[in-house]
Amino acid sequence: MSILNNARDSIIMGLEDYTASSSDEKRLISCTRNLFAGILLLFKEKLRQLSPPDSEEALIKNRVQPKIDSTGNVQWAGKGNNTVDVQQIQERFKSLDLSFVHWDRVEKIRKFRNDIEHYYDTSPVVTASSLISNTFIVIRDFLFQHLQIDPRDFFGDAPWETLVSVSEVYEKEKKDCVELLKSIDWKSNELCTALLSFDCTACGSGLIAIRGLEAKHDKYENEFYCRGCDASWSFEDIAEDALKEYFSGKSHIDIMDGGDGELLFQCPNCMKDSYISEENRCPICETQVEGKICSRCQNGIPLRELLEDDLVDGFCGYCSYLINKND
Repeated sequence: MSILNNARDSIIMGLEDYTASSSDEKRLISCTRNLFAGILLLFKEKLRQLSPPDSEEALIKNRVQPKIDSTGNVQWAGKGNNTVDVQQIQERFKSLDLSFVHWDRVEKIRKFRNDIEHYYDTSPVVTASSLISNTFIVIRDFLFQHLQIDPRDFFGDAPWETLVSVSEVYEKEKKDCVELLKSIDWKSNELCTALLSFDCTACGSGLIAIRGLEAKHDKYENEFYCRGCDASWSFEDIAEDALKEYFSGKSHIDIMDGGDGELLFQCPNCMKDSYISEENRCPICETQVEGKICSRCQNGIPLRELLEDDLVDGFCGYCSYLINKND
């Protein structure tokens, strides 16, 4: 059976599990496994199509090795039966300049799968609607843009209509939540972005709302809750949770791009993991650390050293090390 057929069958089984999960929550685990596996198979099909002829489908293989072809030229060929994982797929898509992939949504699907398998004792079926919505958007755009396949023709009417209907309901609720969150004066673009992408730490739902009929302009006066499981947070707690989740992914990308990944620090005032290096401030308690110049090298002292407040006589850490070494 082809990779494409396996992908379709896996996603359809996932949708069947989702439908059955209203009476058996254990089917949600099977649902998430099948949907995520189906998405990865669609990605692998694209890599298979792009693999050079007689290369043993090199682009989808975990290992590749050189070989001499019939013309005496060196060619890279796939080796073994193990195929690429998520990170390798991302790397190969990036090197092949394949866009139109919603990696943020793929990561949410992967995280939902991991959480429901390892952390959640039970997960309300309503929270899985975010999983279905993300799946719908990922496969719809990928099938159209990269595989030139009409999704309805690919899945058939009934499975496709399930994807569409669940996604439409979820996205409408998500839009309502986003509008409420955007009405608050966060005084931080990064915090606002983090909260808009935040998923409930109790059940995985992305439907984070404000308790009451409308949001209060002052962020400190609002109570935040999850429409999926009714978990609630104060502003300080949800802000820290959202920032840690958001910057976990952003720091990983920064490191892959050659950065140091140090984008979020512990605030020296409120002691929460909420001090944003790019904005040089803590959006929870409004603390800002004044920049300082090293007395020896005349370079700016790194933010981490300023926040840790372990400077000696106004020197940066490196200069302090050299001075102490020479002594």
